[in-house]
Amino acid sequence: MRELFNHRGWRITEESAPLPDGRSKSVVRVHRCDSVHIIAFDAEGRVLVLREFRPFYGTYVWMLPSGRIDKESDRTVAAQRELQEETGFRAGELTYYCSTRHSESFNSANHVFIARNLSPSPLPQDEDELIEVHPLPLAEAIDRVLASEPVHTASAFALLKYAHERRST
Repeated sequence: MRELFNHRGWRITEESAPLPDGRSKSVVRVHRCDSVHIIAFDAEGRVLVLREFRPFYGTYVWMLPSGRIDKESDRTVAAQRELQEETGFRAGELTYYCSTRHSESFNSANHVFIARNLSPSPLPQDEDELIEVHPLPLAEAIDRVLASEPVHTASAFALLKYAHERRST
């Protein structure tokens, strides 16, 4: 492994890994801290979805409460913090649901949690965030996230996986 860049939590490396037939694959990989995404249900069973302004896109994006695991090492603690910062609620029940990754070349995981039994317990939002919280039925939450331009892929994946599994059981 050869490090090409390392600054402000981002690291870029050139790496090789073996293939089963004895050859190797070399790629440039981007490393960043993992993130959390929370499917939070209110007392009526609606999903708390954010409409957040993303200045580098120049528009609002519909998404789940989400954030980086950069202030603590425990992903569950990070999920609870992000939920409180972005929605103003604390989960009485916070359960790990699944994880996904962007690609082999982008070494960062998205950890999804299910939050229930919410109670008001706000933490200050980051100074550079502009967030609205909308409680929506699951189908409408999915529609809004998928209609965003751009689509927040971790939110879309989490909601679609959850809906698919509910339909299958």
